Amino acid sequence: MLVDKYARQARRRPEYELKTFYGQLQHVYLVQFPSACRDLRIDQPSTIILASIKTCILDHPVPQLERLDIKHYSAEGAVHVIDITSVQCLVGRIRDRNRWAIIDRSGSLARALYIELEG
Repeated sequence: MLVDKYARQARRRPEYELKTFYGQLQHVYLVQFPSACRDLRIDQPSTIILASIKTCILDHPVPQLERLDIKHYSAEGAVHVIDITSVQCLVGRIRDRNRWAIIDRSGSLARALYIELEG
């Protein structure tokens, strides 16, 4: 997702960077709008699918595993509700010495690319 590097500095102009997040899917919500909803800028009947995801707080990388792209976490964070289209791939996890190792076999082709257009 694109994240503002200066989100905690209210007066600073936003500058966005691409960041990868890991989390555990909690719920999937289907929201139907049978007619237009001008307050939400919805012009016609629409269906929106949302995902409730509990974030994983990643541990500091282990140098020996860094080249294998294995991420570990031992704590979970807040729950966020996001548009399901923001979910890029599903990953697995295994227990590894009192923490979880994220098994991400999606490869670089499954990663989102952000190409900023000028103008």
